[in-house]
Amino acid sequence: MASASSSPSSPHISNSFLIVALLAASLAAAEAVYHIHGPRGWGKKVGGWTDIPDAESDLETLDLGRFSVDEYNRRLRTAKDAPLSFVGVLSAQRQVVSGIKYRIRVAVVDTITRGRRAFVAIVVVRPWVEDNPRELLSFSPSLE
Repeated sequence: MASASSSPSSPHISNSFLIVALLAASLAAAEAVYHIHGPRGWGKKVGGWTDIPDAESDLETLDLGRFSVDEYNRRLRTAKDAPLSFVGVLSAQRQVVSGIKYRIRVAVVDTITRGRRAFVAIVVVRPWVEDNPRELLSFSPSLE
């Protein structure tokens, strides 16, 4: 009778190798999903805030800054607060969410005291929403 001369470790090694290879591929894919590689290694996380270059003169950012001040005056301002007048955008960042969220530092003037102040507005833009594509989420004094 001839005995089978198959090596019992051979299928074990190839299965182990396959599992390790799949694990390495999964980790590489997960890393690619959660990080963007920049020129110096790890970059920013996907969905993080990114600076808007030249925000002070960017037409869309200026429009959203003006919108945020108008919305504050219309919806959020209390009777004891003076209306604010939009002066300009100091800086801005954007974040991709369900739409695009903007964090805009705006310069304003108090219409009664004529004092200049800075506020941070958070505005979300959802272009597919027909009746109200822009929404002011918050408007608070800037700590900077």
